[in-house]
Amino acid sequence: MYSTKLSVSIHILSVIALVEEVQPVTSEYIAISINTNPALVRRLMSRLKKAKLIKTSTKLGVTGLARSAENISLLDIFLAAEDNREMFSIHGNSNPNCPVGAKIEGTLKSLYDNIQTTTEETLSAITLADIIKDFI
Repeated sequence: MYSTKLSVSIHILSVIALVEEVQPVTSEYIAISINTNPALVRRLMSRLKKAKLIKTSTKLGVTGLARSAENISLLDIFLAAEDNREMFSIHGNSNPNCPVGAKIEGTLKSLYDNIQTTTEETLSAITLADIIKDFI
């Protein structure tokens, strides 16, 4: 099963970025756009607030982005949203007497580390502003 936390978090931040000038944004309002439960939106918004990506007010909801969309990278959003930051996991308990089993973990670890690094570099180069320009 794939996680959609990054996609939903980008959706949340995009709505906030586009609506914050007009009004504070509630989880109910965002949930309608995502077509999901407001509780899911609130959980992710809590993570985004903890990561200092959004500003909130108890009575108003989300009052805006904590910094400009140009200064929020997709890596910032990924790190805020996801519990498991490793994109791939290696199965354990391979048979050390098998030529593949003896070396698979080391081989995959190196490969997966390279993919992780490249992906994080790519995510850090894309900003929320790059995403929301398609919605304006």
